[in-house]
Amino acid sequence: MFHSVPQTSSLPSYLTNYIQPTFRDGFRIWWAFFWPTTLVSIILAFLLNFGLKVIYEHSEIPGRLIRPIMRFFPFLIGYIVALFVMEYILRKKFRHFRIGLLTDRGGEGAQELAPTFGRTLRVWWTYSWRTLVYRSIIMVAATIPLSVLLGVFTRLPIVQALIQPLVTVAIDAAAGLFVIYSNILDEDFGDFRVCLLPLQKDTAPSASPAPTPAAT
Repeated sequence: MFHSVPQTSSLPSYLTNYIQPTFRDGFRIWWAFFWPTTLVSIILAFLLNFGLKVIYEHSEIPGRLIRPIMRFFPFLIGYIVALFVMEYILRKKFRHFRIGLLTDRGGEGAQELAPTFGRTLRVWWTYSWRTLVYRSIIMVAATIPLSVLLGVFTRLPIVQALIQPLVTVAIDAAAGLFVIYSNILDEDFGDFRVCLLPLQKDTAPSASPAPTPAAT
């Protein structure tokens, strides 16, 4: 379950180098996507908030215009960053595999496609809206347990302040991992399928010419 194994027995000859995605593969891809997206988003959101505070303090722009930007723009920044990181992931070579976009649902005669911006956009859109749905469901389900947990630390406001963002990050991580493993790997996106392939393309060995008998 946890190891990448090229499938050779149950698949036709044209997919003998196909790698069946495992949870471990999904975790590696998710982690390579999650940490740079989160780190860059946090840095950009901090810089945005800092810049807006400076503008508010040194200009006559009313706070009612700046507050919505400070509240919603970090989410927009996160999605924009995720788009560019997704393009990087679709081109990245992992230790034991790489991601390939195959035509014809990965069937006979399938050819590998380049991860263009348009194809990346399709994968990113699926990731974005599905994680939003799953995140909302998990947040609703975690409302009561989270309230109880916060109530335990009523006298420790610092702990309460740390719990909320940590839970949010954990929920985002769980939703993202589930979507990458269950809704992106081995899934079809219009004219291509996202598959795991070996690091190097298979090339059939050329047939060596038959030895010429020595003249006597």
